[in-house]
Amino acid sequence: MAILLLLLMLALNFIISWANASYVGRYWSESKKVGGSFRVYIIVGYIMAISGFTMVYGYILLLICPVILQIAEVNSEIIMQFEQLASDLIYLFCVLTIVPTGFYIWIKSLKNFWEQKTLSNGLTAGWNTYAQIHNTISVARNAPSAFGRVAKALFGGKSKKKSETLVVLCAIMVLIIAIFGGYFTASAIMKKADREYDMFEDLQRRYPEKTKV
Repeated sequence: MAILLLLLMLALNFIISWANASYVGRYWSESKKVGGSFRVYIIVGYIMAISGFTMVYGYILLLICPVILQIAEVNSEIIMQFEQLASDLIYLFCVLTIVPTGFYIWIKSLKNFWEQKTLSNGLTAGWNTYAQIHNTISVARNAPSAFGRVAKALFGGKSKKKSETLVVLCAIMVLIIAIFGGYFTASAIMKKADREYDMFEDLQRRYPEKTKV
């Protein structure tokens, strides 16, 4: 049951990350021309998409790797050390990217609602407020202990066993693979959306009287 809930959470996270990457892709080239806060907003969305995909791939690897290690007859204690360190590294990477960028999106949504008090803007601002409070509280509770475990694993002493060194290397490798997977997936979706949508052309079609030169 726990595995099923985790898979459902990962599937939802994948869909949300796909939507984020597709959205920022629709305005990627145009945001370079417009610049300013609009460009920052698009970049922030791109970073969040990468982080979302990284989380999905990271936890999928955490489900697969222990099975492979068990088949290879690796000691169960070493497998547990690997799982703990890898999950801590993935968690810290994701929260250190999602929470700061989330603050920007949250403030932006509040600003949009203040300027245009529509239902959609209100719902967006409300959801972003809840998500940001939830994520910030989660980080305050869990990040210090995760930092402590990672610091201990990486810098805990000079007399490391060979097995402990392998655990650290494997955990870091899992994080790197997950990040690259997140980056390439988000970039592929973003570039496809960028090719298929032209914001300026769409504005000219929808508001021809306002875009005449």
